[in-house]
Amino acid sequence: MSKAYLTIDDGPTTITRQMIDYLTSKNITPILFFYGQQMEKHFEEGVYALQQGAVIGNHSYSHPCFNDITFDECVSEIEQQEEWMTRLHEVAGVERQYKLFRFPYGAKGGKNKVLIQDYLRENGFNRIDDRAVEFDGYKNEQMNLDIDVFWTFDFAEYQLHNADEFTYESIIERIHDSNPQNGAVLLEENTNHIILLHDHENTEALIPEYYKILIDYVMEQGVEFVNPKFVI
Repeated sequence: MSKAYLTIDDGPTTITRQMIDYLTSKNITPILFFYGQQMEKHFEEGVYALQQGAVIGNHSYSHPCFNDITFDECVSEIEQQEEWMTRLHEVAGVERQYKLFRFPYGAKGGKNKVLIQDYLRENGFNRIDDRAVEFDGYKNEQMNLDIDVFWTFDFAEYQLHNADEFTYESIIERIHDSNPQNGAVLLEENTNHIILLHDHENTEALIPEYYKILIDYVMEQGVEFVNPKFVI
């Protein structure tokens, strides 16, 4: 059996509420990484998720690739979204306990990476408690030192509507891959993971309740979802 934190990117959307209801029924506390342009359209869904116990993190305002913009633009993206994060917690009536950040696309800023990490550190962003994550690739890339929240396994289900050759069976193959080129072996015994899923209406249109299908599947395969912990 392996253990995992569940993280979900790119919300909120029209399906966020039903995702949260499902996760609540399974006693799974997710970390949802929201970005501002989505919050403008689906703010009430974000409020609902927060009130139901989800942890909400900053995923920038407009979801750009941070490798392709200047340091000042990176900071602006983070700070614009911080304004939305403050408003979200105020409207929901939920105290914000943690400041979390995830880069869109996992792109850590290229030549500006160190500057952005320093910015996150100096502005009180928290690290996820990933001390139990022991994969060489994760440590070799210094994910265990960076302030932002990365992942060890990505379902990559967003590719269902981006690549014709990528199918549901492709996701199942990723789950069972014993020697992945990227990430880590999800089903390896006594391992710990940070799993990435996405809140995408396009995927829902292709496979209704895809999030439920995939989470149920990995749980049947021995993955135990645990409550996220953070470094203050």
